Amino acid sequence: RWSATQPNGLDGMAYMRTAHYNDNGDMTLEYDRQAIEWLRANVQGSPVIAEANAGLYRWGNRISIYTGLPTIVGWDWHQKQQRAAVSGWVVDWRLQDVRDLYTATDLALTREIIARYGVAYIYVGELERNYYPGPGLDKLAAMVGSELEIAYQNGPVTIYRVLQAEGVARAPGETPPFAEAQDGH
Repeated sequence: RWSATQPNGLDGMAYMRTAHYNDNGDMTLEYDRQAIEWLRANVQGSPVIAEANAGLYRWGNRISIYTGLPTIVGWDWHQKQQRAAVSGWVVDWRLQDVRDLYTATDLALTREIIARYGVAYIYVGELERNYYPGPGLDKLAAMVGSELEIAYQNGPVTIYRVLQAEGVARAPGETPPFAEAQDGH
């Protein structure tokens, strides 16, 4: 349990409202919870979301886990076990691509990784900032307006949307594209 004072219940994200987690620095999980709720409410389809990959039994891959959205690589040991017929290098390449996406300053490499996996969203929260601090994250912010846009921002969480990507999220207050069809029009 994250907190002994937290009540029991079926809401698998309730603990995030008060939980803090330390992995290369303190994280307030409430920010991830709010971003996950936004993704659930605003993203259509199954676009690929890039997020940090952390060590085993850590907070990594939390966005794909709680939203069901695909990501570049899941929990690496499970991936290696489930793909035992192919070399573990295949998973290791994906792990390196995630590191490069967040740390490399080379724009051509960043574009290549985004294209290789069909990335539509790039998640930068406290975990990504703790694992990949530095100019690689600054590079993502500098790409806003040309190749990325900010789809969501709250506290330490920024979700970038890749321009021209599938699975576009609607702006806050905008009518979802399928709402008219539900009205029978």
